[in-house]
Amino acid sequence: MCIKTSLLLLLSLLFCAAVSEGTQDFAVNVNNDGTYNVVVKGDVWLKSAPTFFRADGQVFSSADLSLKLVKITQSSGVDVIGQWEANSFLYQAGSSQIEASFVQYTPDPSIFTYNNPAVPFILFKQRYINGANNTASNKTDFTISGFPGFLIQDSSIPLGYLSYGGSQGGSIGLNVGQWGPSSFEIDDGIEGGPLTLFDRVKTANTLIISPASRFMSSSIWRQRSSTGGDNVYWGTMGGVEDVPVGVETSFILFCGNQGINKASVSWGQILQRWHGRTDQYMKSDFTINYLGYWTDNGAYYYYRTEKGKNHQDTMLDIKSYMGQIGVPVRYIQYDAWWYYWDNDHGVVTWSAQPKIFPNGMQWLYNKTQYPVVAHSMYWSSNTTYATANGGKYEFVIDGPKALPLEERFWTDLLADARKWGLFVYEQDYLRNEFEGINKLLTDIDLGRQWLTQMGNGAAKNGLTIQYCMSFPRHLLQSLEIPVVTQSRVSHDNRPNTDNWKIGVSSIFALSLGVVPYKDNFWTTSVQPGNRYNLSEPHTSLNAVVATLSTGPVGISDMIGGTNKTLIMKSVNADGLILKPSRPATAIDNRIRRMAWSDFEGPDGEVWSTYSDFGGKNKYGIILAADLQGSYNMTPCMAGYQGFPSSMVFPAKDSNKIQPLTDPQPLTMSGCTMTDFCLFYVSPVLTVNGKQVLIQGELDKWVPMSPQRVTDINIADDITINLTGAAHETVSFWFNVDGKSSPVTCTLGAAGLATLSFTAGTCRGV
Repeated sequence: MCIKTSLLLLLSLLFCAAVSEGTQDFAVNVNNDGTYNVVVKGDVWLKSAPTFFRADGQVFSSADLSLKLVKITQSSGVDVIGQWEANSFLYQAGSSQIEASFVQYTPDPSIFTYNNPAVPFILFKQRYINGANNTASNKTDFTISGFPGFLIQDSSIPLGYLSYGGSQGGSIGLNVGQWGPSSFEIDDGIEGGPLTLFDRVKTANTLIISPASRFMSSSIWRQRSSTGGDNVYWGTMGGVEDVPVGVETSFILFCGNQGINKASVSWGQILQRWHGRTDQYMKSDFTINYLGYWTDNGAYYYYRTEKGKNHQDTMLDIKSYMGQIGVPVRYIQYDAWWYYWDNDHGVVTWSAQPKIFPNGMQWLYNKTQYPVVAHSMYWSSNTTYATANGGKYEFVIDGPKALPLEERFWTDLLADARKWGLFVYEQDYLRNEFEGINKLLTDIDLGRQWLTQMGNGAAKNGLTIQYCMSFPRHLLQSLEIPVVTQSRVSHDNRPNTDNWKIGVSSIFALSLGVVPYKDNFWTTSVQPGNRYNLSEPHTSLNAVVATLSTGPVGISDMIGGTNKTLIMKSVNADGLILKPSRPATAIDNRIRRMAWSDFEGPDGEVWSTYSDFGGKNKYGIILAADLQGSYNMTPCMAGYQGFPSSMVFPAKDSNKIQPLTDPQPLTMSGCTMTDFCLFYVSPVLTVNGKQVLIQGELDKWVPMSPQRVTDINIADDITINLTGAAHETVSFWFNVDGKSSPVTCTLGAAGLATLSFTAGTCRGV
C-alpha cells in the first residue's frame, strides 16, 4: 500500500518564477510498514527515521521491531480547517496502544492571506488509546515519542534551515544553516521551536514542521549517534512521566511555494484558524497603538531615580516633562523594581513597596492618568498568596519558586490591579518559571493550565498580556490565548547593542498573530549618569525599527534627554503610532544568505513591509542596515509579487524616483547602522495625463500609514481621507512627473479631513 498526498502547483503571476501546470509540488509517500518520505518538486527532501514510543520504562522502536504494528485504518471528515483524510497505524508499545496517523488536509482557501491554490498539508497525530505509564526519559532535551521523525542526511539538493529556539520568542537560540549531519545545529528539547527547511531556487520552496496542539508539552529532539544515523524527532517532551488515556498530540508539516515569509504566514494562519485565535484584542491593545514610556532594562530609570528623589516623584516628573516638551506619551511601564521580591528575584507580593510609591499605585495613577504596563516575574516559594504561607490560593512549591494552580488567583490579582490603571500584564521570566518548576516538566497538562488560567484572568478584567523571556512553546500556546497580543523578540536593550535586529524573529510572532516588540530605546545618544556607562549612537535606527515592528514604541530617556523631533516621526500629535499593515521582516534572500555564505543575498539586514489600503493601493517600505557591500533587490525579492507597477525613492530624497521592476532593481549600498537606508515604494498613477506618485507624510517613518490614511479614491482626481488629532497639521506629498511637492492639510475639530490632489486643497471636518 502506498498513501500519497500531492499538490499541483498552478501557474500564477504571484510566483517569482512560473512553473508548468501539473508539476507535483508536495507529496508524502507512506508505505505499509509505516515508513514514509517527503517529496518536494519531485525531489526527496526527507526520509523517515524509525518511529518510537516510551512506555513501561523502556523505548519501543520500529527499528528493532519492538514496536508492534497491529493494524492500519482509514478515515475522513470535515472540520474548521477543511476536508481531511487519515491513514492510521495502530502500534503496541509494551502495555500501551498508540495510534500514529497521517492526516492530509485540503484547507479552506479563505484561511490564507495570499492567493494560494488549495494547499494540502499533513498532520502527524499521536493518540494514546489506553495511555502510557513510566514514560519519562529523565532528559528535558529528549522526547518520549518520535513521530514524525526524519533522518538528518545530506540531501540530493542543497537545503537550508531556520530554527527558532531559546528565550525571547525563540530569538536567542535562533539558528540558520545548512541541512546535514555535520551542520544541523538547533536548540532542542524544551527550548526548541518550529523548524523551517528551504531550497536555493528562485521560488524558495519551504517546509515548516512544528507542534499543532499541546504546545506546552511538545518538543523537538535532535538525536545524535556516535556511529552516524542522526535523526530529528517531534513528540511529547522528555520529562513527562505518564500520558493519560486518550491524549492526542499533533504536528503539522506545511509546504509553501511562495517563499519563506509567505509560507510562514500561511502556516500560522492554519494554526490560528484551528485554535480560534482572532485579532480583536491585538487591534484594541492601547499599548500597541500609542506611544509609551518604559523603565525596564536599558531604560535610564531602570532601578534608579532622579537624584534625591524616590520613584514616585520621578514618575511624576516624567509625566510633567513630557507635557512640557509636547511629546504625547500615553502610558507608562513599571518594571521589576516596584513590587516585593526576594533574594531569588521571585515575586513575594505583587504590590507597591512604600519606599517606591509612598502614596500607592492608585494615587499615582490618578495623578498621572497614565495607563500602566506592569512587569511581573516568576513567583517565590515565599509568596504571600499561597495557602502554604497563609494566603488564599493553591500553589505548587518547588525549591525557591512557586506556581499558581487556580484561575481565581489571576482573576482576583488582575481585578485589583485594574483599579490602579493596569492595561497590560507583562509576564517576564517565562523560561525561568518553566524550567524551575519540576511539575511543569513532568505533567503533560500543567503548562497549558498555567498559561490559560493567566489568560482567562486577564480576559475577565479586560486586560492584555505581553510575554517576555518566552520559549517558542509559550508563543505557540498563545494561539489558544488571544489576550496575549505582544511578545519580546530580542534580547534586552542596552545602549549600543544590536537588539534592533529582529527581522527574522519577527516572522515567528507575526505568523502566530502576535506583534513583535524590540524593547525600549533612547532618543538621544548621550545621557549622563546612566547606570550602563554607555551611549547610544543608533537612536534613529532603534526608532524606525520600533515603528516598523508594529509593536510597542517605548522611549526610555532621562528627564531632559528626549528628542521630540525624532519621536514624532513615529506618531501623530495624539501619540497614535503611524505604522505599516504588518511587521517589517527579513527578506527571504537575507535568510538564505545566512544559510549559504555564497548565496546572492544581502550580507546584512534587509527587511520589507507595506501598507495595504485594498486593491492595488499598496505602499512598500524597505529598510537596509549594517549592510556589507551593496545589494540589488527586485520587487519579488521584497515580497511585492502582485503589487501594481511601482516606483521607489529614498526617504532622504523624494525627487529621486526610479522604477522598481525585475529588470530595474533597487541598488542599496552604504547602508550602515548610523546611516541606514530607508526606501518607499508607491504605485504609479496616471491622472490627467500626468504620472503621479502618492508619497504621503514624508516627515514620518511610515508616510502611508493606515492609522493616518483611511481611504483613497482614484479617478479624474485623487481624493484621500485623513485622520488624526483635532486641528493637527499634516504635510502630504505627491510626486508629479518626477517633482515632489506637498499639500498642507489641517484636520478639523473631529480630527478628519479630505484632501484633493487636483485642487491642492484639504477640507477639515
